[in-house]
Order: sequence, then C-alpha cells, then structure tokens
Amino acid sequence: MSGPPPTSVELVVDDASARLRVDAFLAGRLPWRSRRSLVALLHGGAVRINGAPAKKARRVLPGDVVALAIPGPAIAPSPEPRVEPLSVLFEDDDLVVVDKPAHLAVHAASTCMHDNLLLRLHHRYRDARSHGPAAVVHRLDRGTTGVIAFARRPALIPFYMGQFERRTVRKTYLAIVHGEPDDVGTVALPLLARAGASVVVDDAGKPSRTAWEVVGRTDGAAMIRVALHTGRKHQIRVHMAAIGHPIVHDDLYGRVHERAAWPPGCNPQLHAARLELDHTDGRRLVLEAPTPAAMLATFAAFERGHSAPGCTADDRSPTMG
Repeated sequence: MSGPPPTSVELVVDDASARLRVDAFLAGRLPWRSRRSLVALLHGGAVRINGAPAKKARRVLPGDVVALAIPGPAIAPSPEPRVEPLSVLFEDDDLVVVDKPAHLAVHAASTCMHDNLLLRLHHRYRDARSHGPAAVVHRLDRGTTGVIAFARRPALIPFYMGQFERRTVRKTYLAIVHGEPDDVGTVALPLLARAGASVVVDDAGKPSRTAWEVVGRTDGAAMIRVALHTGRKHQIRVHMAAIGHPIVHDDLYGRVHERAAWPPGCNPQLHAARLELDHTDGRRLVLEAPTPAAMLATFAAFERGHSAPGCTADDRSPTMG
C-alpha cells in the first residue's frame, strides 16, 4: 500500500486550549478527522510538540506548536484503483470544490480502499507535482451528498480550515425528515461523540446549534433547509432525530424498523446544498450543488403515499428552493 507524501499541518495552542490533552486538542482543531484516526497518528509518531514526539496524554500549553503529518490517500498497486469522474464545482491552483455523490467515502478505509474521494482527486491531479495531494478542510458523512472543499496546497490548509474553526463559513443543507416539523425552528442540544460511530445528546457534550425552515411539505414528511451554527459530527442527523423528526433513510438515527421497506441503495436524505467561504484572493465564494434526482424522487413518493424506488440514482436536478 502506498500513497502521496504526507501533508504537514502546524497548529499553535492558544490560551483557550491550555491544559487539554493533545488528542482532545487535535480533535477540536481538526473536526474533519475522526478521533480514532488522530489517536492512530499519535501512536504512529506522526504528531510532534515543539519538535518532540507527542503521546496522547500530553497536556498542551499556550504557545506550543503541534505538528501533524497527515498521510495522503492510500493507493493499492493491485487491483488498479477504480477512478470515476468527479463533478467539480470550482477549481483553481488553491482550491477545489466537488459535488460529492452518495455512498462515496472521503477517506480511504477497509471498505473503500480502491474508491474514495481523495483517491479520485489524487488521480485527477497526479501530474500536478508542485501542488501535492488535495487536502480535506472539512467533512461530509459517506451517505451525505453535495458540496465539499479541498485545499490544493498543504500551505493553505490553515487558511481554509481556520474559517471552519472560526465559523465564518456558511453551510446550508437540504434534508427530508419524517413528520410535520414547525415551519421554522432551532435545536440547541449538546452532542457527545461516543467511542463507536454514533453521537448522542448528552450534557457532557459540546454545545451544538441547528436551525431549519420548511421549504416543502407532504403527507408524513417535510423538505427542510438547514443552517449549521456549529459543525459537530452527525449534527443534523442527531438533532432532528432528537426532536422526533429523523432524516428519511438514516440507518443510524432514523426509523431503522422501517429499513426492510426501503428501496435498495438508500442513503440518508441529507444534501450539502450550499457553501460560502473566503478565497485566498479576497473573494467570497458561493458554491451550490444541485439536489440529487433521487432525493427529489423520494420526496415525490411521499406525496403519493409510499416510499420511492430510485435511491441508487445519482443524476442531479436544479436545486430546490
């Protein structure tokens, strides 16, 4: 197994992060990396504090420089990686923004070693030796579709990732939820990521806030536009489930007892429709991804009083709303 050289990231500890364990510090500053992967990097010697190897129990102090070597996407020599075209929404020497399809993981894992979004980007830029591999600056769940951005050069990771940390980025989602939610509303419940894959509402968790407005209704479901005020793992999925309106076809937080009736290939009906962020040249970029046709078909099926086939479709239609 091989891949491009690792991407180096340096983070300076501020007063607010003083005395945190280094694994907790990294999890807070790099929310697009899973806690498990960060611990693995610590164990593998990929994290250094002020030039010295770091253990996960080490407490960070103001002014400490935490350097992290993030490995590039793994590339298996055999069989040949399956590389399919990408829907690119924006691209220049600094940034690439992609419309992610459903069921495509961002990072390599045991079930997606030969096809993941980073691998496709590596293939796209394989001849751009001066740039290095594209680097993730935020995250989308595997089943979520829509807008996701990558820095084209390692030196730009702090610039783009910092916007997500400071919450100057605006993210808008579309979702189909069960039931009849209010026309507008806000959920403000703390979220705690557990050791496994799931997230729970817990007073010990991090403050989290999700706002929504209904853009369409039908019998038993609603299409909502969602604005994130924080960017926690699975935030929309957990918040909407917590108030009794889980996302349709969510096999982790939704109506799992109905799974047998779901059409094949379904994913949670959640779409990252719009992303606003600052470019290095001073422009405010507004990137939009059209709503997947399968999502519109699912919503239309509720209007007919039953679940829809066509969850495997990946073609796109004009953005709703």
